Amino acid sequence: MKRVRHPNVVLFMGAVTRPPNLSIVTEFIPRGSLYRLLHRPNNQLDDRRRLRMALDAARGMNYLHSCTPMIVHRDLKSPNLLVDRNWVVKVCDFGLSRMKNSTFLSSRSTAGTVSCTSLSHSHAV
Repeated sequence: MKRVRHPNVVLFMGAVTRPPNLSIVTEFIPRGSLYRLLHRPNNQLDDRRRLRMALDAARGMNYLHSCTPMIVHRDLKSPNLLVDRNWVVKVCDFGLSRMKNSTFLSSRSTAGTVSCTSLSHSHAV
């Protein structure tokens, strides 16, 4: 993560590796998660801003996929997208990510957060 540098990916700054305070230190993102912003009653996200935010997320994911080796996030969702002071979206939470060259990945790989859609789809297969 220390080599990952892109305006749409949260900046990794360091880590605390001694128990019991294991921590990852990243840049501070003042507006918090996209999920929280989308679910606020006084939502300030017009269509133009939403489109820009979607493009930011796509740019961040494109960067991760273009790394060598490729970084596959495997849990992209609005709580894992943070919004900075200037409304720029940054991909975060790489807990389930994998390096493509060291792991076999397919659409059937188990990853992400279980949802009702996933459960109903798996029963249909």
